Amino acid sequence: MTRSNSFFLPRRFALLACLVGPLVLSGCALLKPPPPEEVVRERAQARWNALLAGKFEDAYQFLSPASRNVVSLQRFRASIGGAATWKGAEVHKVTCSQADRCTVSIKVSYSAILRGRSLGTIDTSVEETWLLDAGQWWLPQGL
Repeated sequence: MTRSNSFFLPRRFALLACLVGPLVLSGCALLKPPPPEEVVRERAQARWNALLAGKFEDAYQFLSPASRNVVSLQRFRASIGGAATWKGAEVHKVTCSQADRCTVSIKVSYSAILRGRSLGTIDTSVEETWLLDAGQWWLPQGL
């Protein structure tokens, strides 16, 4: 008795579907965009990393397009100030209470000088509001 190939063909497809199906489904999960909290956390940290490194042009790019239309790079640099020296910054918490608005809490360490005397390292918390515009998260200047 010989078996026909037509008998084994559906089984081969079933086996192939069982092997490839989970890979396809996991690939679909990879295409799912990350939650806004994760995206905002990464952007906020990248902005602070640029500030800490003195890369003001890079940090400036995280301002919303509308803010960049109003605030020049030179004005942005001047707004950074020079009374303190940042030592570190770490995004502590991101809360997205609306689909297009997130509040970011950043722990910042800096050293300050007052009247020629060092005040040592000071730890504080800074809050930023990030807004979603045209599919990207931005930091508006002044919010």
